[in-house]
Amino acid sequence: MNKLYHTVVIGGGCLGAACAFSVQRRLGNNRHKVAIIEKKVLGAGLSSRHSAIVRSANASPMAARMAKMATQYWKNLKPLWGVNIPYEQPGAIWIAENTPDSRAESWTALEQMLQQEGIGFAMLAHRDVMDLSRQALKTVPDEIYYYEPDVLQLDSPQILNAMQTAAKKNRIDVLEHCEVIDFAHTKQGISAINTSQGKIFAEHVINAAGAWSAELFAGIGLSIPVALEPVYAANFLVSADDIPEGMPIIADYVNQAYFRRWRGSILHMHQPRSRNAKDIARSFSRAVMNPEGANVIYDALSFNVTHQQLDNYLGKVINRFPKIGKPVYAGGYHSFFDITPDLKFILGPDTQLTNLYHCLGAGQALKYAPIFGEIIADLIIEGHVNSKSIDIAEFSIDRFSNNDISQFWQSNALKKNSL
Repeated sequence: MNKLYHTVVIGGGCLGAACAFSVQRRLGNNRHKVAIIEKKVLGAGLSSRHSAIVRSANASPMAARMAKMATQYWKNLKPLWGVNIPYEQPGAIWIAENTPDSRAESWTALEQMLQQEGIGFAMLAHRDVMDLSRQALKTVPDEIYYYEPDVLQLDSPQILNAMQTAAKKNRIDVLEHCEVIDFAHTKQGISAINTSQGKIFAEHVINAAGAWSAELFAGIGLSIPVALEPVYAANFLVSADDIPEGMPIIADYVNQAYFRRWRGSILHMHQPRSRNAKDIARSFSRAVMNPEGANVIYDALSFNVTHQQLDNYLGKVINRFPKIGKPVYAGGYHSFFDITPDLKFILGPDTQLTNLYHCLGAGQALKYAPIFGEIIADLIIEGHVNSKSIDIAEFSIDRFSNNDISQFWQSNALKKNSL
């Protein structure tokens, strides 16, 4: 059965849902409707495996500015989505090397930039780190430490429940188990979406399909450079005395690991995105060679963990938390970052099809979801971004227009603290 919508969002993750809620709220209760097309179920992709850390620190001033706005939205989400989500505010301790070849001056510049943006991010003395961590962390002379007090911790199951509740409250048509087959399009834009549930017509189309985007739009000649970088998340049972309640999130860029206390006495950890050009190039090579594309996310084999991976993580835990001894492994899972060649998200109108908009998080989807939803709604309803303090030009898909993505790995664009 053919259907007509004002806006159709492709992808039912946190970004797609945020865009749908914001557009529908702007449209009000008139006859115009918004739909989400989701190939599985709402929130079933990478959004179901997010560590749900919301922070503002970012090497791009504009990205940091938007992250700060998103943090405030997360604290009071009901005006945007119709629901609120519980959160904790443990803050975060950032750890970096302080050696001549470690780019320590880049962290100093980052601190100054973030403070100019009104974001709390300041260097800590070693004794202050010990006080904040309740003596749980190991500190060494060749490290520097920063504290970001406004970092939030959400819970992924609560986010998914809120998305499902908000979809009903906002009268969004959620078309689950609905696969996009191809598009009917002209030079002006997409005229129809052919799906496994029939043809769908829309005035506006939002691409929030994340890692599926490259394969999805290749058939109509659009090159969307998004690949998958695997990451493993692990949980360890530890003594509540060793990981004290209220300990800040630890963003350890020496050991390349994030640590957080989670659900009582569990130490949850995962690695950040790689900033190494060879690793990023390898991810894009896999994307080209893997015929299954992003469907690997749903492959049961992707959850397998090797002893080498587990030993590597145990070493990081023991190195940073010397009081723990040897923690007890309590399970883990594979996830993925959806990354772009320069690790920046893709946000804004397509440069070829006038009614297509991209909202791709590049491994940072959840923390930006509320502000990205508002920006996309601005573009669709108003034709421009309402906030004069926001300029999304650096995140345009147009930066990849020459298709030579290797250029992003041959410069100094990928810095260790690109966050």
